[in-house]
Amino acid sequence: MKKITLLLFMLFFESAYSQKTLDQYPDGQFPYQGGSIQLFSDMQDYFLKSGSKPCDQNEMYFVSLKIDENGKPALVKKKSDDLIIEKNKCAFTLAVKSLGSLKNWQPAEQNGHKVAAYFDFLFQPKDFFENYRPDYDIAKSYQSAAMPGGMKAFRKEVLESLSNYLDWETYNPKGTFLISFAIDENGEITNVDIEPKVENNKILLEDVKFALKKIKGKWTPAKTKGTPVKSWFRMPINFNSRE
Repeated sequence: MKKITLLLFMLFFESAYSQKTLDQYPDGQFPYQGGSIQLFSDMQDYFLKSGSKPCDQNEMYFVSLKIDENGKPALVKKKSDDLIIEKNKCAFTLAVKSLGSLKNWQPAEQNGHKVAAYFDFLFQPKDFFENYRPDYDIAKSYQSAAMPGGMKAFRKEVLESLSNYLDWETYNPKGTFLISFAIDENGEITNVDIEPKVENNKILLEDVKFALKKIKGKWTPAKTKGTPVKSWFRMPINFNSRE
């Protein structure tokens, strides 16, 4: 695998150490005032008032938002999303417009401080145009992707693989980074990424991809109403410690 000098990694990883974004909201917290039911109710209200039209029956879009420490949301759109968006233009457009009209976002809190955090959910337009219920919550019909042994066991395998395939003495990385990846409809890991971005990030990313490929086991893809769908995961890794 490719290597980078110790000095470079000490400098670049040190600069990224303070850039903290939670991979998800802590238990008991939600990014929208009133919770998930209020979020979807306000989205439905936007569709009604704007006169929005329904999409094709099968369209959907997996929404990823980054809510900053001030409660301002930003859509996370990766280059790898382009093909999905092309096939689900209507769903993507409705999601962007409706979410952009909402004002009651709120940041995550950790140790008494407001911090940035990610929030993800599957958006299916047909749920808002056909028999919409006031208590609608996508979580009731959505099943997350799963790995044999659970996430705790998977995380342990990831750490062991990183330990085996990253040259820790050469990298000497410092700080917490987020490794993100998608689980596609076939249960395969795709679209691996790492943040925050640092100089020579491409080399580090290739090594992380290599380490993930070495993990054994097959994912069961996420499902909505029994249909497999692509979903995203984020895993914080503290490079200060092998633990």
